[in-house]
Amino acid sequence: MSRYLLTILAVLLLFAGCSFKNGPSAHKSAASGKKSEYRPFKYENDYIIHALYYKEHKAYARAYTLFKELYEKTSNPEYLKEAVKLLIALKEYDEALKDLKILIQKDPANVELYRLMTIAYIKTGKKEEALKSAQKALAVDPDNIQSVDMVASIHMMEGENEKAYEAYERYYEKHHDDESVIRMASILYHKLHDRKRTVNLLESHSKIIGCSEKVCLFLAEIYRQENDLDDLASVYSRLYRATGKSEYAQKAAEIYTYEKRYKKAIEILESSDADERLLLAVLKQSREYKKALSLAKKLYDETLDPIWQAEYGVLLYESADKKDDPKLLKKVESTLQSAFKKGVNEALYLNYLGYLLIDHDIDVPRGMKLVEKALKTAPDSPFYLDSLAWGYYKLGNCAKAERIMKKVVDKMGLDDKEIKSHWEKINRCRSKKK
Repeated sequence: MSRYLLTILAVLLLFAGCSFKNGPSAHKSAASGKKSEYRPFKYENDYIIHALYYKEHKAYARAYTLFKELYEKTSNPEYLKEAVKLLIALKEYDEALKDLKILIQKDPANVELYRLMTIAYIKTGKKEEALKSAQKALAVDPDNIQSVDMVASIHMMEGENEKAYEAYERYYEKHHDDESVIRMASILYHKLHDRKRTVNLLESHSKIIGCSEKVCLFLAEIYRQENDLDDLASVYSRLYRATGKSEYAQKAAEIYTYEKRYKKAIEILESSDADERLLLAVLKQSREYKKALSLAKKLYDETLDPIWQAEYGVLLYESADKKDDPKLLKKVESTLQSAFKKGVNEALYLNYLGYLLIDHDIDVPRGMKLVEKALKTAPDSPFYLDSLAWGYYKLGNCAKAERIMKKVVDKMGLDDKEIKSHWEKINRCRSKKK
């Protein structure tokens, strides 16, 4: 029994200490000022220890008997209250209601008693009586949301969802708290299926009171289900500003990027340091190559991961004003070659350097070997095939260049300016050869 000692001692203080610390004859009721009717009982502590032991082991009937006897011997209502709880656990609801009426007569301002009575009435199917009891609890303690919960729950059991909403609304008008607004929104959305009122309620609360996680995540889920990306991104942005959590900045940025609102994506990513890799991708997508170059260097300096060295090499070229500068081309080539030696083998970078060597007539055969290596990973890539065709063109093999380039045009069409230019030049070359 020693393992229950701390629990038992704590409850002993509740039952015995609080009731008798000044002696039974000296104790007065806080409400009436009259002397208490509590009577001392020689074996009171022994009874409590055994009652709690039985309760701990779910022997509720035995625990009930001891608590009931404790009440009869001492007149301490705390023991009867414990007995009532055990009766409810034993599903003896009618008996519990009898004892609750006795307790409420003695203590009509005790909210817990009305809540227990509400539970007993609900279990016996007496919904009208349950509602009256819950309303009494709410009248006694109007600032406790648990009392509102009981009233609203009974209304919802009866299908009176609008009345349940109104119960929370009255509480919300006074407190403007997250808990009640969430409950109101849940009733509107899940029970009354009123999307417009739900969104208006949550948006109004989040903008006036604040965008707490609970409230704004509820709102975000509505927008997500409806694929409303604009509003979803807006909520995630507000969540980031309210909580400082980078995960929300990243989610907002991902949506902005998907919608090609790159400026918004860059703003929130730069302010949050949420995902520098995503930021780099967005900077490249929006052609802000100088910013991207600086970020790629930072990532490489911090991690020494050669993939960022390869990115840096690509961005050296893309950010340059004069792309045919021999010094620039040499630096780009040496940067990418260094990354390859350190283990970078991605087709993207192999093709990039290969095309660079071909297009600028630096070393066409070596460039084509790099492109062919990239094609082993992605043999159907129209961009890599375009690089290979351009290599054959540079070597003067226009027939082979045309055969390869036709695959590219069949797949991609001629919307891309570079593909169109290559196709036209290869065709002219082929015509001359013919």
